[in-house]
Amino acid sequence: MIITTTGKICDNFYLLGHPGYPMYLFNAPQPVIFDACVSFAGKIYVEQIRTVLGDREPSILFLTHVHWDHCGATAYLKKAFPAMKVAASELAPGILERPNAVALMKRLNEEARIEMLSCPDFDKTRIIDEPFRPFQVDIELKHGGTFDLGNGTVVEVLATPGHTRDHHSFYLPRERILIAGEAAGLLHQSGVVATEFLSSYNDYLASLERLTALSVDVFCQGHGLVLVGREEIKDFFRRAIEETVSFKERVFELLDKENGSLERVMQCIKAERYDTIPGMKQSEEPYMINLKAKVSHLAAIKAAT
Repeated sequence: MIITTTGKICDNFYLLGHPGYPMYLFNAPQPVIFDACVSFAGKIYVEQIRTVLGDREPSILFLTHVHWDHCGATAYLKKAFPAMKVAASELAPGILERPNAVALMKRLNEEARIEMLSCPDFDKTRIIDEPFRPFQVDIELKHGGTFDLGNGTVVEVLATPGHTRDHHSFYLPRERILIAGEAAGLLHQSGVVATEFLSSYNDYLASLERLTALSVDVFCQGHGLVLVGREEIKDFFRRAIEETVSFKERVFELLDKENGSLERVMQCIKAERYDTIPGMKQSEEPYMINLKAKVSHLAAIKAAT
């Protein structure tokens, strides 16, 4: 089953915000949320959290990674819930201290805000003119770490680098829920699977294999939809691995055909794997930023072999 709307997914577990920029909430004795997405939707996240929790506050905000569309509303949420701790990679503080990184996150959040003002399924009256703001990390995540939320619910931390060096996924073993950010790529509603390695092709494949070994009934990706059903999720992982390998092979082929021109390779890949996707998808500018990282990385691997 594919879930593409906000609301309750299963017992105590919710998709908040907007499917394109989702936040996940688990309502345990110590409630937690996963990813803070975009700054302009901060008010929406806070209202929906309060609808579920009432006067209680989230105890921890777990960040899969500190990309603009996964940590954008963190500062806003921290202001709304002062007791909440922010948990992220040990690499996150260094990234947030880089002026260029912060400037890019501010710009991409603002451009996404303007784009969403024309989105028909987004309540424009609740979009706020809130810029991305850097924030403090209270808890540095380590692979294998666990957090006891009470009543038998535990969050396990899995280092899943590849999309970025600072990427982590979160697994609730009793509930068989996996919040994977972009560690396994993205399944579009059209059925297309996009591979999302940016920092390391080899690490990305290794992370995918690690996630494939888990018993998962609910798979939460970083954008677009939630998959429910063990067999559907296994099939997605299989396709995600196949697409990752296929993407590399296609880029290698195009590098030969285009005499090593990264720009021409990128345009070919965009025409094949982006322009053909119908419906809602990643905005073109961040897509091209990510595509450049993937093609450049693969070109370096090819040159070294």
